[in-house]
Amino acid sequence: MKFTALLVLFFAALQSARALPEAELQRFINEAIKAGGGEVVIPPGVHVIERGLIVKDAKKLRIIGLDAENTVLQLPPVAYALATGTTAAGTTTIPVKSQRGFKPGMRLKIEADGELDSFTQKPRPYHLAIVKAVEKETIQLESALKFPVPDGTMIRHEDAPNLIEIRGASEEVRIEKLTLDGGRVDGDPAIRGHTQLCAVLASGAYNYEKGPTGPKIKKLGISRCFIQNCHGRGIALYSVEGTEIDGCTIRDTSDEAIDFDHFTVKSIATHNHIARCLLGVELNDANDCLVAGNEFLECGTGINLWRWCKLPGLNEGNLIVQNVFERTRGNAVQIATGTKGNTVAQNEINASGKNGIILSGEAQIVKANKITGSGMKALVIQEGKHDVSE
Repeated sequence: MKFTALLVLFFAALQSARALPEAELQRFINEAIKAGGGEVVIPPGVHVIERGLIVKDAKKLRIIGLDAENTVLQLPPVAYALATGTTAAGTTTIPVKSQRGFKPGMRLKIEADGELDSFTQKPRPYHLAIVKAVEKETIQLESALKFPVPDGTMIRHEDAPNLIEIRGASEEVRIEKLTLDGGRVDGDPAIRGHTQLCAVLASGAYNYEKGPTGPKIKKLGISRCFIQNCHGRGIALYSVEGTEIDGCTIRDTSDEAIDFDHFTVKSIATHNHIARCLLGVELNDANDCLVAGNEFLECGTGINLWRWCKLPGLNEGNLIVQNVFERTRGNAVQIATGTKGNTVAQNEINASGKNGIILSGEAQIVKANKITGSGMKALVIQEGKHDVSE
């Protein structure tokens, strides 16, 4: 018999008259996975998620809220500080301001140049430390800094969670009718969480040089959700296949609303409303994905397709069609070097702050787009030969 947590969760919430503890939600998810699949139905309420819900090696699992607007999974306010003055390497104390949420034992991500990255051959844009003690205007470290910390450097929690994280050989996981709130509040600094502080992160095993190194996450579905206030991405996908993101509202994220990242294939984002996000949809080393029928309102950039990994055959066969872009601050659609054979067709672009479409790579197909009121140019070809019919 398939597992269902509907009555158990619902009556537990009614009897306790409070939001459900994170550990209880995780327990029901684990039991559903162990049973081979089923439903975990979450009752209305604001359920604070401090460590992140983990879905690993799940099959045919559905996580659904009873009421999309009133069933809220929410991260607590982000832990961060800003360095004051320059702190030299070899020091064990960092003067800070605006400190919030740090505790002894936490790992810190210090967003300043660190050790050399073996892949890029450039300094990593961060280095790590561990908190020994916290005072009002200083952080004491367990060991001396290996690299300096310039004035104004962002310092945050290296192990900050995602609301829902999907790992392993998961297949046919569905997330529906939830509000996923990343916990960003007025007055927070600009933090780009990347693979942290996301509403949903799904990642199969992969390597930049080798590609996928384990099974991809397959047939993930995210629908009818409200995703908001994320310091990281709204939805971040790495090495997944056949994901469908449909009918969601994603707003006010500090990073990408939807990210089709390394080795993601045959995935779609359709009929979503994306507003006031740094970037609407990113495709990075993704193939044969569809972005169609979405609305982008007042985002920094609408859609960005680009290459990071050097493996051949990446960034090809993606379709960007029938989307509406209103008042992007930057380019509405940008296609970068190292991409090939992607289609941008039948989109409506109005009042982009920079260009409507900016084009690089090779053999892109651009046709029947309606572009009006661009701050710079409607279409810019930076490199390559393309099939352009506007």
